[in-house]
Amino acid sequence: MTRRLVILLNARHASVLDWRPGTMHWLGDFATTQAGMIEFQRLLAQHAGQPVRIVLDSVDEDYRVEVLPHVRGSARDEMLARKLKQVFRNTAFAGAWRQLRENEGRRDDRYLLAAVTDSDWMKPWLAVIDNARAPLEGITLLSIACQSLLKFLHVREPHALLAYRLGTGLRLSYYKDGLLRFSRLLAGETPTQGPGWAAEEISKTQLYLMGQRILPREARLQVLLLDASGGLASALAPLNADPAFSARMLDQQMLARALRTPDAFLNSAPEIAPLAAIAGEPLLLNLAPPTLTRRYTDYRWRRGIHLTALAMGVAGIIFTGIQWLRTLDMDDKTRQMQSEEQQIEARYRHAERALPSSPVSARQLRETIMLVRQLEKSRATPTPALAFLSRILDDQPGITLKQIRWHDAALATPALAGVRQLEIEAELNPFDGNYRAAMTRIDTLIAQMRSQPGVMDVVLARSPVNTASSAVLIGNTRSGNSPQPALFALNVRYREGS
Repeated sequence: MTRRLVILLNARHASVLDWRPGTMHWLGDFATTQAGMIEFQRLLAQHAGQPVRIVLDSVDEDYRVEVLPHVRGSARDEMLARKLKQVFRNTAFAGAWRQLRENEGRRDDRYLLAAVTDSDWMKPWLAVIDNARAPLEGITLLSIACQSLLKFLHVREPHALLAYRLGTGLRLSYYKDGLLRFSRLLAGETPTQGPGWAAEEISKTQLYLMGQRILPREARLQVLLLDASGGLASALAPLNADPAFSARMLDQQMLARALRTPDAFLNSAPEIAPLAAIAGEPLLLNLAPPTLTRRYTDYRWRRGIHLTALAMGVAGIIFTGIQWLRTLDMDDKTRQMQSEEQQIEARYRHAERALPSSPVSARQLRETIMLVRQLEKSRATPTPALAFLSRILDDQPGITLKQIRWHDAALATPALAGVRQLEIEAELNPFDGNYRAAMTRIDTLIAQMRSQPGVMDVVLARSPVNTASSAVLIGNTRSGNSPQPALFALNVRYREGS
C-alpha cells in the first residue's frame, strides 16, 4: 500500500481525501466552476507525483451481470473487451469485475459489467489531472466503495440494500453475499417528495430486483440506512412494518469504530466513510481506459525499481554486517590462538631451562631426528632388484647364478638419485661346448633385460669366449675331455620407480 489521493467526483463537485496507511487528511470540496478547477489544480501541484484514485457518483451508471466461460490470460481480456463493446457500445468508461466462479455445471465465471454512459461532465476534471501529470491509478464507482465499507462493518446478510444519502441524492445499492449486483442514484429531495419518499423508493427497487430475477421473491431484504443528517430515520418504521424488509440505521460511531477513525473526523464530511474504506483496498472494478492510466503504470515500474534497489542495498548492508561480525569473531579466535601459542612456548622454554645442560642443543637434536627419519623413508633396498632378476630368470632356466652385487649409485653421486647398479655373475648350465649357442643365449638374456621398464643399460662385463686380440689361444682336441664352464658377468643399471 502507498499514499494516494482518493477523489469522490460527481456532477457538482470533487471531494478529496489524502490517505496513507494509518493517516488521513480531508482536503475539502471543489466546485465544478472555473475557480474550483483552479483550486483543484493547485492542490494537485502541492501533491505532485502522488497517485490519484477516482470514485464516481453519477446517475448515468449502468450495471449488468454476465456469466461467461472460465478462461485466463489474453483470452479473458479479449473476451471481456468484446463483451463490454457489445453491451455498452462505444462507452469510453466501462469495466468488468470477476466476482466468483459458479459451483455447478461448467463452472463458469460470474462478472459484473459496469459503465458510465455519459462522461462529458468528467472530462474537465480529467484534463486538470492530466495537466498536473498526476498518475491516475483508476476510476471506480461509489457503490464499490460502499461494498468495502460493508466489509469493514462485517455485514453478513445474504441480501443487503444500502441506502446512502449524500448531497447529490440517495444511492441505493444491492449486495448479494457481500458482492455488488446493482446500484442506482436518485436525485435530491424536491418539494413534491413526502416523508415516506425514501421507503417508497426502496420498495420500488425491491420490486425491480425481483422483476429482473436478481433478488429471489422469498428473500428478506436487509436495508441499511446511512445518513449523517438523520433524514432517513423516517423510513425505519414503514420498512420494518413490511415482513419483506428488515431495516436498521448505521450511525457515525459505528463507522468510526469499524474504520478506526475519530468520530469528529467522520462528522466533518459525509463522504469520508466510503473513501476511507476503499482507499487501502485493491481496485476491483476499474472503468478507466489504458490511455489514462499509462502514467500510473510508469509510476509503478519506477517504484518497483526503487524498492528493488532499496532491498538490494539493505541486503548488502546486512551481508556486510554479517561478514564484519564474522571477521571480528575470527580476529578474536586468532588472538586467542596466538595467546595460547605464546603460553605453550613459554612453558616449553621453562621446561627446556629445567633440563640438564647438553653439548648439543635441542634444536640440533630435533633436526638430526628428522634427518634420520627422512633417510629411513628414502633408504634403498635390493628387494626390487631381486624381484626384477627373478622375473627375468624365470624365463631362462638354463642359467645358474654364481654371485650378485647390488650398489646404490646415489651414495657415491647424489645427482643419481634413484639409480641402482646390479653386478651378476652366472653360468650356462648345461653347456655342451657350443660357444656360438652360448653367446646367443646370453644375447637373448641381455635383450630381455633391456626391454624391462626402468633399465638404463646392460653391459656384458665377462664373456665365455675371450675375443680380445691379445688373448692366448688354448685348446685340446682329444676326445673325452669335458668343456670348460660357460661363465659370464653382466652389469645392469636401472632406475627405481619408473
